[in-house]
Amino acid sequence: MPQSLLIAVRFSEGRYHGQDDGFNGADGWPPSPGRLFQALVAAAARGANLLPEDVRALKWLEELNPPTIAAPAARRGRTVKLFVPNNDLDSVGGDPARVSEIRVGKQWRPCFFDPNEPILYSWGFESESGGVAARICAIAERLHQLGRGIDMAWGCGRVLDPNEAESILESHPGVVRKPAGAGDTATPRPGTLDSLVNRYRLKRSRLTTVRAGRKSQQLFRQPPKASFGRTGYDAPSHRLHFELRRSEGGFAPRRLASVALLIAGLRDAAAARLQKSLPEDAALFERLIIGRGAGPADLAQRIRLIPIPSIGAPHTDPSIRRVVVEIPPECSVRADDLKWAFASLRPCDPRTGEIWPGILVSTDDSQMADRFGRAGRVFRSITPVALPGAPRRRIDGAAERKDADERGREEQRAAGAVVQALRHAGVQARPLDISVRREPFHRRGVRAELFADGSRFSKHALWHVELRFRDALRGPLVIGDGRYCGLGLMAPVTHPTDAFAFHLAGGRRVAPEDAPTLVQHLRRALMALSRDDTGHVARLFSGHESDGRPDSTGHHAHVFHAADGGPGDDDSIARLVVVAPWAADRRARRQRGAQRLFEEVTRRLGELRAGRLGRFGHLVAEPVEDGDPLLGPATVWIGRTPYVATRNLKNRDDPAAFIKADVAAECVRRGLPAPTEIRVLELRAGPRGGRPTARLNLRFAVAVRGPLLLGRDSHAGGGLFHAKPC
Repeated sequence: MPQSLLIAVRFSEGRYHGQDDGFNGADGWPPSPGRLFQALVAAAARGANLLPEDVRALKWLEELNPPTIAAPAARRGRTVKLFVPNNDLDSVGGDPARVSEIRVGKQWRPCFFDPNEPILYSWGFESESGGVAARICAIAERLHQLGRGIDMAWGCGRVLDPNEAESILESHPGVVRKPAGAGDTATPRPGTLDSLVNRYRLKRSRLTTVRAGRKSQQLFRQPPKASFGRTGYDAPSHRLHFELRRSEGGFAPRRLASVALLIAGLRDAAAARLQKSLPEDAALFERLIIGRGAGPADLAQRIRLIPIPSIGAPHTDPSIRRVVVEIPPECSVRADDLKWAFASLRPCDPRTGEIWPGILVSTDDSQMADRFGRAGRVFRSITPVALPGAPRRRIDGAAERKDADERGREEQRAAGAVVQALRHAGVQARPLDISVRREPFHRRGVRAELFADGSRFSKHALWHVELRFRDALRGPLVIGDGRYCGLGLMAPVTHPTDAFAFHLAGGRRVAPEDAPTLVQHLRRALMALSRDDTGHVARLFSGHESDGRPDSTGHHAHVFHAADGGPGDDDSIARLVVVAPWAADRRARRQRGAQRLFEEVTRRLGELRAGRLGRFGHLVAEPVEDGDPLLGPATVWIGRTPYVATRNLKNRDDPAAFIKADVAAECVRRGLPAPTEIRVLELRAGPRGGRPTARLNLRFAVAVRGPLLLGRDSHAGGGLFHAKPC
C-alpha cells in the first residue's frame, strides 16, 4: 500500500542564504532535496559517527524518487559583499597582525520569505518501509540548520496517506514544484551518503606532512565533492481565466485597440478591492498588481493580465472577450485572493470612470487562451510591441515623406530593441529573423498607432513584430515595455508541415546506387506505422484502395519518398525525404484528416531497417523549412535524380524533343507553370522506345515553390529537383 513521507522545515527567521541549488539559476530557493539530505546527515551524526539504524534509514531515503516540494514565495535582497580573512595565514608568515592582507570578498544575497509558512518535502514509498520512514522522521526532529551556518531551522516528519499528503501540498499558500525529468537541482541518489561520509573523513586530513631529506613541507589536498543526482522541477505560472459577459448572457467584447484602457481599468479595480480588504498589504498590491513603486526584484513576482483576442479563421473578429491573470510561481499574493479580486469586476475607463458593458466572470474554458500557448517557430504580434528605445520620427504635414534609407534605419533600430525586449521578457532563444512594421500581420488586425490611446506610450514607439526562431518556442509570448499593459501579445503561426527530412545519424552517407533500396524500405516502414488495429494501411501511405486496387482518384493521393544528398553537389545520400501528395501535386485535394495523419505517422518514424544497408537509428522528422533547396522558391531548378518519362517513346520520335514535351506536360498536370527553358544534361533511351530517362534543368518565368518531384517514378524519388541559389 503506498504511503507518503512528509518533512516540514521552518526557519527561525524569514531569511535564507544558501545558493547554487539549481532553482532559479544561482538563487537557490527553495533549498534543494540534496541540501536537505546533507542537513539530515548532520542531524543524525553523533560527532563523527552515524548509528547503524540511521545509516539504514538514510540509504533508504536516497533510493526514493525525488520529492515534491512546496515552499513559500521568496524574493531576493540586494547583494552585499563582506570581506573576511581567507584561511591562508601561512602566506603572510603566520602573523595575525597581517590578516588584512589575506581578506577576500564574499557576496551575500539573502532570500526573504514568510517564516510562518514551512517548506514541505514529500516522498512516496510502499508501506512495508514504514519503520524506516519513522526513523527519518526522528532524524528530522534533530535538524538544526539548513543552508549556511547562520540559517537556523528545525524540522518534523510524518508518515501520511498519499491523499492526505497531496491535500496538504495543495493547500500550501506557496509554490508547489514537482520533479520533471533531468535538470540542475541537486537530489540524493544511491551512493550520496557514502560520498558525504568520505568527504567528511578526507576533509579532516587535508593537510599532510611530507619529508624530503632534512626538510619537511605540508601539502593540501582538496577532498572530492559529494555525489548527487540532478533533477528538473516544474513550477509553471498559475493562470486564472475570465470572460467578459453580459448580464443577460453572451459575450461583451471590447474592441482590440482599447486593450490598454481595459487592462488598466481591471488592474486598478482589483488592486483597490484587495487594498480595501487587506490594508496591511496595500503596498504589496501596489507593487505587484499595479506596478507602482516596483523595483527590479519585483519583476519576477509581478502579476500580468493577458488579453485574449479571438483568433482562428481569417475572418474572425479579434475583439477581446477573455482575460487571463498570470501569477508567477514566486508571487507573494495568494491565487485565491486574486481570483476573488477579479471576479465580477466591471470594465471601466480608468481616466473618466465610465462603466463599460459587461462583467468579468471566472471560467474553466481555456481553449482560446491555449491557442496563444502553443509551440511555434514563427510568432506575430496581435497587439503591438512597445519599443520606447526605437521611436519613429513624427511627420508634420501631409506633404512630408520619409525616404527608404530613413525607414530602413528606423526598422533596424526597432529590430535591435526587439532583441532587448526578448531578453527582458526572459526569452533566451535568439530569433533568426525579425520583421517590424506599423501595419498588422492579421487580416482583421489594427494598425500599431491606434493602440496608443489610453496607454503611456507614444504611438511612434509601437510596432507590429514578426519573429522567426530556429527551434519551436512555447507561448504565451508577451514582450516589450507594455507587456503588463496588454501590449506585445504574440500568437504562434502554425503552418501545416507538408515535407519532412530524416538526416542519417552520425553523418552517415549512402551511395547513390543504393537510393532505390533505401526508399523502398522507407515506404514499407511508413506503411507499417500507418496500419490500424484491423491491419488496414491508409491509402495515403500505400497508394492502394481498401480492396487492394491501385489508387483510382485520378491524381496523386499518396506520399512521395526520396533519398537526397542535401545542399551541395555531392550525390551521396545524406537524408530521406517524405512529401505530402498535395505538396508535390498542386491539383491533388487534401482529404479531411489527411494532414493530421501525414504528420502523426511520419513523426513516429525513429528507426529504419534497410536490409543489407543496415539499421539507421535515432531518426528525427524535421520539417523542411524555407531556404532549403527542396523548397526554393526559385526560377531555376536543377535535377538531382533522373527524370523518367510518363509515356513510351516511339521509333519516329526525337528523344530530346520527346522528353522536353513530356516534362512540360507533367509540370502543367501538377499545377505548375510550363517551363520556359528545359536543358537536357543526360539522356538515355532504348533502341526500341520505352520510357526515356534524362537529367534536366528547368527554368520558369516566375519563381516556383517546391518540392519538385516529377515523372513516372516520382513517388520513389525520381525527378527530384533542387532550387538554384540566387
